[in-house]
Amino acid sequence: MNNDFTVKLTSKQQAYLETIDELCRFHGHAHTKAIADKLNIRMASVTEAMRALAEKNLINYQPRKSITLTPQGRKIATELAERHNVLEEFFHQILGCSKQRSETIACQVEHVIDEQFRQRLNSFIQFINEKKTDCGFDLIEEFKKNYNKSNS
Repeated sequence: MNNDFTVKLTSKQQAYLETIDELCRFHGHAHTKAIADKLNIRMASVTEAMRALAEKNLINYQPRKSITLTPQGRKIATELAERHNVLEEFFHQILGCSKQRSETIACQVEHVIDEQFRQRLNSFIQFINEKKTDCGFDLIEEFKKNYNKSNS
C-alpha cells in the first residue's frame, strides 16, 4: 500500500473496508451478513476478516454487533474510493471503455496504485480536459475514433 497507511493490507482486506464504508454510508453501520452478501462469501470468512481488521484498529467489531470504521479505517476507505473514482474516470472518459468495464478494471487496479500515482493521474485527467477547451480540439475524441477504427 501507500506510505500514508501505517498498516499493510491485502487487497481482500481493502475490499472489506470499502464494503464496510459503503454499508455504513447507507445504513450507518454494517453487519457480518450484509458484508457476506455483498461480497458473495461465507459469513465465517467475514468473521475471520473482521477480527483481523479489528486487531489493526481499522474497524469497531464485536461478534453479533454492528460494525463501523475507526478514523484510520475511514481514512483508508476514503483513499481507496478516491483511487477507484479517478481510475474509473480515466478508463471511461479518457480511454473510452464502457462504464461497466471501467468499473471492473478500477476495482482491480485501485489496490495496487499509491496516492502519488492517483494524484498524478487525476492531474493528467484535468490537464487533458482543460486543453480541449483551450485549443478547441478534443484530443480524447480523436483518440477514441482512431482506436475504434483500428480495432474494428
